[in-house]
Amino acid sequence: MTRGEIEKTVQPVISECLRRFGDYTRPNISPEEFAVAIGGGLRPDVRRVSLLISLAKSVAGDELAGEGLELGCGYGYLLFPMAIFNPKVHWTGIEHPGRRYFNSPDFQQAVRDYNSTLVGLDFVHESLPFADQYFSVITFSETLEHMPVERLNFVLAEISRVLRPGGLLLTSSPNQAGLENRIRLLKGGSILDLPEYLDVAQGIFKHIRLYTPAEMTYMMSQLGFHVECSALESNNSAYRGKSAKSMYRRMYRLYERVEGRLGFLRSLADTWYFVFRKAALGQGVKGKNS
Repeated sequence: MTRGEIEKTVQPVISECLRRFGDYTRPNISPEEFAVAIGGGLRPDVRRVSLLISLAKSVAGDELAGEGLELGCGYGYLLFPMAIFNPKVHWTGIEHPGRRYFNSPDFQQAVRDYNSTLVGLDFVHESLPFADQYFSVITFSETLEHMPVERLNFVLAEISRVLRPGGLLLTSSPNQAGLENRIRLLKGGSILDLPEYLDVAQGIFKHIRLYTPAEMTYMMSQLGFHVECSALESNNSAYRGKSAKSMYRRMYRLYERVEGRLGFLRSLADTWYFVFRKAALGQGVKGKNS
């Protein structure tokens, strides 16, 4: 299955998630009105989700099975498509119970409709309520950057604890070394937000700390993970400018096309993606082998 084919399935799922559960979506807006209002604004998430699914399939094919976990499932953008493309996996989505939509009967029913389970937990400060080595696959996408730095080791250790040996971790996050961030720094700006809570959810921060691909690789290697595959890609043009016709957005879109053709620009992409595999039993943890 090509990535384009994956996107055709992912697009309507994400659109419905945002229309029905989005924090800023007008209540009871029709699908037709919503499609006009959102324009091409879903492109970054459609591309992100389709790439993660493509990377997972490049490693595991259609053989993912058992229990799956998503940390920070949000509106279901990744959780629901993963359930579609990996029907042998029973998924559990964890989200902060302070999110407005969390207790919505419609949202909870949607989770059940995708043969998934919803758990409310502040996993940045609370241990995951699962046995050791319980999950075969974990997704951790666009979440790392919202975490206080002092909680990073705790969260990653919990991921390692509940993932079985040989299991997969799919992750993505904004690239600290991306071109846009470098330009912002050169202009005297900051690539980080102060540690402020999101206005839609107390207990969840805005972006606090971004990481480079090398940093993520190193952190996971210390927990006994190795890289199965990875990618760097820019898709954030839809977030720039006030409309699809704005010059600002067109310039970003042009850069994305150029980046896609010139491999040496990929290290400057706005987002990194990894599929990590946890070491099998007996392989040990890098730097800790006897």
